Parts: sequence; C-alpha cells; structure tokens
Amino acid sequence: MEGDSLKWPFEIELSLDIKNLKYIDINSDEFVSNFLVSSSSKYDDEYITINKDTIALNHGDWFKIYLKDTEKSYVGDKNKFKKSTHPYLFESGSFYKENYLVEAPFDINWNFRDFPFDKQQLKIKFTSRVDTSIVKLKTSSEFPNKVNEKIEGMKDGYLVESISHSYSYNSDVFDLIEVSPNKVRPIVTETLNITINLNREGSWLFLKLFSGGILAFIISCLVFLIPPDKFDARATLNTGAIFGAIGNRYFVDTTLPQIQVFTKADAVNNLILIFIVFNIILMIYQSNLKEIKFLNSPTKLIFYSSYALLIFLVTIGFW
Repeated sequence: MEGDSLKWPFEIELSLDIKNLKYIDINSDEFVSNFLVSSSSKYDDEYITINKDTIALNHGDWFKIYLKDTEKSYVGDKNKFKKSTHPYLFESGSFYKENYLVEAPFDINWNFRDFPFDKQQLKIKFTSRVDTSIVKLKTSSEFPNKVNEKIEGMKDGYLVESISHSYSYNSDVFDLIEVSPNKVRPIVTETLNITINLNREGSWLFLKLFSGGILAFIISCLVFLIPPDKFDARATLNTGAIFGAIGNRYFVDTTLPQIQVFTKADAVNNLILIFIVFNIILMIYQSNLKEIKFLNSPTKLIFYSSYALLIFLVTIGFW
C-alpha cells in the first residue's frame, strides 16, 4: 500500500558456511555436506502496515532448501536475531537474521568429459515458495559464502577452488497470479544455486592412470636401439608394448563408471596406441628401407616420436 516502507519483492540475502564435504566419489551419485545457512533482510520478522495489518517476514516461510532425502537429512532449529537485540551481528543495513545447521545428501551431476583434468560442481539449491514478484533471493554481500580451510571429509586429490552462484526459474502453468488488473500469468519461482567448484589435482592422477601406457610407449621406442637385423626381438617387444597399452586402457576404464561420452582419458589412451603402432610402422620401414638416412638414426626416431607424442598430449590437456 502507498505509504508503507515495505517494498516488493521482499529481498532475502543468503550465505553458506561450508563445514564439511563427504563421500565425493566418482562411483557415487550424491555427496553429503554439513553447512550453516544464514539469511538476512532489511526488515524485522514482522511488518505492520499503515492499516495495522501484520505481515510475517520469517525467512523460512518464503524459501526452502532442496533436500534429496529428507529421512537422511538433518536440519537444525532456526536461531533468530534482531539488530535491536544483537547489534554486533549486523554491520550494514540488515535488521533481521536467521541461521541454522544442515547436514544432508545432495545430487552430484558428474561431468567426465575432461577427466582426469575435470572440474566438478557441487550444487546446493534454495527455491522461493512464492512468485518472483513477491520474494527475491540473493547472495549476501555482508556475509559472503565461505568454506573451511581444512575439510576433513573430502578425499585427497580434490581442492575447493571457489564458490559461485547462479539462478534458475520454474514456471507453474497450473498456478496463476494476477500481476495487474486484467493481467494473469503463471507463477514463477526462483532457485538460487550455490555452486562449490572443485578442482582435481589432475597431474598426479594422470601419472597414476597412464604410467603403464607411457611405459609401453617407451618400450616401443627402445626397439629402435635394437639392430634392424634382429627383427624377431623387435617384434616381441612391440607386441608386449601393444598389450601393455591395451591393459592400461582397461585399467583406466575400470576406474570410471559406465559413461557414454568421450573423455580426455580416452583420447590419451587412443593416442598412445596410435603412436605405438606408428613406431611399429617405422620399425618395418627401417628394416626394409635402409637407404633412408633418417630411418638409420635410432636417437632421431626416438626423439621425434616422443616429441610428437608430447605435443599431442599437451594439446589434449588444453583441449
């Protein structure tokens, strides 16, 4: 109503204090997080209009947190604070604050296209209970999102790189709202997605996953040091190199769940196999075309083959 200081949409600022992250595993479709939710606004928990009507502005009545499994989730009691009674908790224009503890499982939508150099996103979602014209969710500027420096439940190999946020919207065509005289539209609710961006320590994982394939490639290169007239010994080593590369590919495949996308790990495995086959072709040409000087230099063959493989590996890493 004209003259009231309450302006719509009612803005609620949210922030998360991530205490722990657990069960982050590529074979799991969920993770468990323990965090403190804080919400603040520039109005008290009640607003009295000029006509003496009371509007409840408790934050929990205006938005909800998405919980994958309520039976496994714990949501603590809400603590409520006002600037009039706890002024030391408020540094800017906020007048009312709520916070509570949550420990619950959440979905993980794994993206393995860049594996083992992948960056994963863990999302915690807050959705408004009413239309966007009535309530607006924002990230807090006064209390920014943060993560504990030491997260005991997270496995080695992952690092929290940053926390970001985004918005998504849902329209309910079966629930209508009158936004002005003679104008009706479906209710649109807003979801604030708090995203925890994880960075994988891919260099060490790369060495762990592909050490067998790299060793197989080195064996295929060392074949050039064997005299060309000892073709049987050369062929035996190259056969072992191929089987080693295939075995390494199988090992990498078993570390990932069944996925239907082409990953960087697949590209690396295929590249190593291709270069081993390439070395075999060079070996055959070296045995039959002795007049070509380039083929008579084992060190040059090893250098150029290794150099070319390295260039392609770097390209895949930045791809």
